[in-house]
Amino acid sequence: MSPTYEIGLVLSGAISAGAYSAGVMDFLIEALDAYEEAKGRADWDGPTHNVRIPVMAGASAGGMTAAIAALHTFRRLEHVWPDKPVPPDTRNRLYSSWVRDIDIMRLLETTDLDGVKASAGVKSALCCDVIDEIVANAFNLSGELRQPNWVGRGDERTLRVMLTLTNLRGVPYSFQLFGTNDPRRYGMLNHGDYLDFNIGVEPRAVDAALPLDIRNTVGDGWDLFRTGAKATGAFPMGLAPRYIERPSTDYWHSDRVGFERDGGFTTVCPDDWVKTVKPYAFVSVDGGTIDNEPLELVRRYLAGAGGKNERAGDKATKSVILISPFPNYQKTTHESRGEKLVEVVPRLLSTLIDQARFKPAELELVQNENVYSRYMIAPERESNANPDSKLYPIACGVLGGFGGFLHQSFRRHDYLLGRRNAQAFFRANFALPVSNPLFSEFPQERRDKWLVRDIKTGAIKTYATDAGEEYGLPIIPLTEPLSREIKIDEADLPKPQVFSQPEVRSALRAAIRRRAETVVGALVDNDLKDATSGFFSPLKRLGAKHFGIDFAVSKANENIFPAIDNVTNAFYES
Repeated sequence: MSPTYEIGLVLSGAISAGAYSAGVMDFLIEALDAYEEAKGRADWDGPTHNVRIPVMAGASAGGMTAAIAALHTFRRLEHVWPDKPVPPDTRNRLYSSWVRDIDIMRLLETTDLDGVKASAGVKSALCCDVIDEIVANAFNLSGELRQPNWVGRGDERTLRVMLTLTNLRGVPYSFQLFGTNDPRRYGMLNHGDYLDFNIGVEPRAVDAALPLDIRNTVGDGWDLFRTGAKATGAFPMGLAPRYIERPSTDYWHSDRVGFERDGGFTTVCPDDWVKTVKPYAFVSVDGGTIDNEPLELVRRYLAGAGGKNERAGDKATKSVILISPFPNYQKTTHESRGEKLVEVVPRLLSTLIDQARFKPAELELVQNENVYSRYMIAPERESNANPDSKLYPIACGVLGGFGGFLHQSFRRHDYLLGRRNAQAFFRANFALPVSNPLFSEFPQERRDKWLVRDIKTGAIKTYATDAGEEYGLPIIPLTEPLSREIKIDEADLPKPQVFSQPEVRSALRAAIRRRAETVVGALVDNDLKDATSGFFSPLKRLGAKHFGIDFAVSKANENIFPAIDNVTNAFYES
C-alpha cells in the first residue's frame, strides 16, 4: 500500500471573510480531486502517495464554511475561476452562500420582527432570516453523490466535522479540595463547547460523534447539524443566538475535556447530575467567542488520545492546516485612560474574548517554519503605498470583519484570493523534505520536475532536517492545469466606487434607519416594556425610541462609510 499523509483542517472565525475561507476550500477540493484522478492515468509522472482528510473543525464563519464544504465533499463541486462563468448555485454552495446570497441589504431587512414576531423579543441587531435561507439552501445540491478516495482514515471513508459553540448555560465540573474537611466541592463551568459529527455513507457511531448518512439529509441528526452551523456563526448581539438540544452523555466522551499525562489522556467528566438532564439544552452564540481556532480538537484527533504528531520534516505523517482570514499576528496596544463606565463597558467584551482566545503556544507552532505538523493559509496580495493596503489584504477585513457584507464585489474578490492563496500554498509551501518516507515509492529519476520552487524566483527551495538542508516535494501535487497562476484582474477587484452613487448611499442609509427603527421600537415596546411603564410611559418610550434610533443610525453611518474609504485606499492608488 502506498504511504499516506493525513491532513486536518481548521477554519477560524471570519465573519464576512468566510468568503475567503470558502475560496480556499474550493481550490483544495479541486486539487485533491484532480490529484486522485491523475494518479490513475498512465501518463502521470508525479508522486503517487495517498492524501487523506479525516477531520475538519471550524469556528464562527469558519464553522459555517466547514459545514458547507462537508456537504460538497460528497457531492461533485463545480469550481470558480476568474475567467469562467460562475457555476449554478446548486453546483457550488460555497460560492453562492458566501458571495451571492449574503448581503447587507438582506441583513438590514425587518422580516424577523414583522407583525406578531416583535412580541417574541429582539434576538439580534441584524436580521438573520437570510442565514436561515442560506443554511437550508446549502442542502440543495445537484452534484452527483460520490465517495472521494481522499476522505477518511484507514478503511473508513467518513469525515469528522466539529463545530465550536459558546454554551451560555455552561457544563458544570467540580472537585474536592484537599486539606479541608469541608464536604462542598469547588465548582466551575465550561462554556467552550462543540458539536461532533461523523458524515459519510453508512457512517458508524464513533465515540460521541453523531453519525450522519449523506444519502438522506432529513432527520433529527441533520437538524442538529443545521442548527449547529448557524449557532457557531451567531456573532454576539449582531446575529441571532441558537437553541441547542443534545444528549447529556456527549460530555462523557473521552476526548472532550481532560489533560495529557504520561503519554495518555486523562478524562475529566462533568458532575454526575448532568446525566439526568435529557436532553442537555442551552442557548449558543458564536463559537469563536471562546475557541476561534480549534487547533487542539483537530491535533488531538489526528494524533489519537495522548499522542503526538511528529514535527520533524523528514518524519511528519500528519499536519494541521489553519485557514485564517484574520491571523493573530503581533498586535500593538494603545494606552487608554478612559475610566468612565461608558468607556470601560465597550472594551470589556473584547477584552474577555481576546483572553479566551489567548493561545500563543499553538499559534507559534503554526508560524514556525521548522514545525511540519502545522501550517497556515492567510490572505496575501501585492499592496500599494497606502497603509490600508497592508492592513486590509482582503476587502472583507474592514468594519471589524463585517465589511464584506457591504458589496458582492468585496466577497467575490476575497473568494478568488482564497483560491489564489491556496494555489500558491500548495505549490510552494505545503511540502516535505525528499527524505520523508511519504516519497519512498517516488522514483529518483522523476523527482527533479517536482521539486518545490520559489514562485517568484523559480529557485529550488530547501528544507531543514537533522541531517541538513534538503530539497522538498509537494504533499498535494498540483496537476498542470491547476499549476497555472490564478490571476485576479481589475474586473474582479472590489468596487467601493459604487457607493459614490447618491442613490446607492441613500438606499443603504434608508435601510439602516428602517432597521434601527424596527429593532429599537421592538426593544422599547416589548423587551423593555416594564422599564418604561408608569404614568409617563408614553413619553418615556417616545424618548427612548428617539435616542436609541438616532444613536444606532449615527454609529452605523460613522463606521460604515469610512470603512468603504478603507477599501478604496487598500485596493486603488490614490
